[in-house]
Amino acid sequence: MATRVDEFYKNLEIEEEDKPRAQKALKAKGVEKHILIKNKLLSWYSGDKIKYTQIASTYRYDKRIRKILFKYISYLEEYYRAVILDNYYNNYNDLLKTIQREIYEFEGNLNDALEHLEFRVLLKQITSLPQEIRDLCSLPQKRLKENIYALKELRNAVMHNKFLLLYRGFSICYVNGVDNCKSTSLKANILNLISFLPKDVGEKCREEINACKDERNNFNKTRWDLPEQIIISL
Repeated sequence: MATRVDEFYKNLEIEEEDKPRAQKALKAKGVEKHILIKNKLLSWYSGDKIKYTQIASTYRYDKRIRKILFKYISYLEEYYRAVILDNYYNNYNDLLKTIQREIYEFEGNLNDALEHLEFRVLLKQITSLPQEIRDLCSLPQKRLKENIYALKELRNAVMHNKFLLLYRGFSICYVNGVDNCKSTSLKANILNLISFLPKDVGEKCREEINACKDERNNFNKTRWDLPEQIIISL
């Protein structure tokens, strides 16, 4: 392990006051993750050195994004459960067989069944609703099947605390604003999530993601020094 720690500090510019912070970060968040971040940042620069401030800021930036996505994905799950519960609280027979089995296991309690439902089943049920109820859910109009699958994969990445800026498991999204409306990038996947949210909620999500790049709450922390190349602007 000592050699991998040495590898992290190789080509690294670090202030004396940041050395104890770096030791704590390596222990808590992993040496290999920090090496991956360092190497990614180095690939964007012509020099052979990288600043620790940039690595630390990148890690904090990713965590900020994850927290916001967690909040809005959770909102979406609660929103979909509410739509189903409000419209089918006494009419289980029109729901998917998978949900009916859950309801049976919870002795006819639809609320409990929905609380324990997997996200993929919840999404499948939403897309199976009659049009007048689907209209309540703010579903995007184009490439719904593919975008729902991508939304599920984003949700899994967020819930499993993947390092999103380095993650390569996102699915293709068909959204305006990126790569000719077809992309597997994190930006595309965030825009895809926003397209599922009610308009006012989606705009709030957009604002919060854009604000992640701003310096704040920096007292007694490593100086905020976020590389421009990783900033996500929506």
